[in-house]
Amino acid sequence: MRSIAIIAVAALAAAAPRAEAQSLASRVATASGREVRMSYAVRSGVCGDRHDGVSVDGVFFLNNTTETYGRWNTTACETGPARVAVRVGANGADFIQVRVGGSWNAGGASVTDLGTVSAPEAARYFLDLAERTTGRAGRRVLLAATIADSIDVTPRLVQIAQRSSASSDVRHHALMWVGMLGDTSYVQPLLAMARAGDEGDLGGAAAFALSRLRDGAGVPALIDLARTASNDEVRERAVFWLGQLDDKRGREEVRAIAADTRAPEGVRAKAVFALGHSDAAAPEDFRFLRDLFDKAGSEDIQNQILMAMSQSDDQANQKWLLTVARDERAPVETRKKAIFWAGQSDAASTADIAAVYDGVKDEEVKEHVIFVLSQRDDKAATDKLLSIVRGNDDGELRKKALFWLAQKHDPAITRMIADIITKQ
Repeated sequence: MRSIAIIAVAALAAAAPRAEAQSLASRVATASGREVRMSYAVRSGVCGDRHDGVSVDGVFFLNNTTETYGRWNTTACETGPARVAVRVGANGADFIQVRVGGSWNAGGASVTDLGTVSAPEAARYFLDLAERTTGRAGRRVLLAATIADSIDVTPRLVQIAQRSSASSDVRHHALMWVGMLGDTSYVQPLLAMARAGDEGDLGGAAAFALSRLRDGAGVPALIDLARTASNDEVRERAVFWLGQLDDKRGREEVRAIAADTRAPEGVRAKAVFALGHSDAAAPEDFRFLRDLFDKAGSEDIQNQILMAMSQSDDQANQKWLLTVARDERAPVETRKKAIFWAGQSDAASTADIAAVYDGVKDEEVKEHVIFVLSQRDDKAATDKLLSIVRGNDDGELRKKALFWLAQKHDPAITRMIADIITKQ
């Protein structure tokens, strides 16, 4: 009888696979919809704050309730392990939390803790899960995969981005990760996706990924897209991302497109926008825009130039805007936009803006100067508005100045207004 019992026990042991021999997917599935926790090693360049902040190669992700991008600004960044809590439903992950560093609090009976698992297996599991997960949860599933140690997930990310059955959000974020993790070998797959005819939005995401590849590997492909992509949205995205790079080839191409009157106006407008709205913007970019203004061939492009110039902290550029505002030959709307955008820059002095009011005749332009002055909080702006109220200009202009002064809700200004009205 004893030998039979031993044989029976041995048979049962052989029939029941050990937990460590089961796939990670099977172990999660066994939890039957409960929260499952696991830990695994993270690759080099990944650290976290134990809570909701994860840094990947210096880029910061806040992944619990929102997602954002920026630079890590604290020294409290632990290099592991990854701690992921996930709950899987019929349509992929309906809850996932990705943390790096620290340790778990007690989970209770509703939580299954798998302990430490293989990092490559965790990455493969989360990549599979990403394909059937949507929205913000899908982004976090990709984050859980990309931080895993000892595996290159980039080829699989390309496959996910190419797969039409995956959600749009997941495909876009897969492309973002290809840009962050990939090298020159991914230029052609990304270029092919960017050129995919009717998928302008996804093509734009591929253009972004090209701009993120290390050592400017994607710049030639972006230049090609900016010149020849059949989809204007993709061209615009390529132009914009070229303009964000501190790359001489790219910026020269963006300037050439901005000046090309044969290019689609939307593409030109995006080129102008990119030149001004970039951390890489240089003095030569703003000089180029000033020179282009009179040759732009389009009022819309001129308006884009005015807005781009407002991003410069060079007083010479702001004075140029005020010169446009004073130009009696220019359309009134253009002059109004010039004074508005100058007013948005701290480099434009209130005295210079006030001088425009005194130097122009058109009442629409004067009225716009009043509005711009009203948006400034310095004493010089208030004094100029008060002088307009006290002055001899058209009554409507004085009313406008009075109205905007009243919006400041400053008791001292209210008393001055009352004094002015009483003496009139």
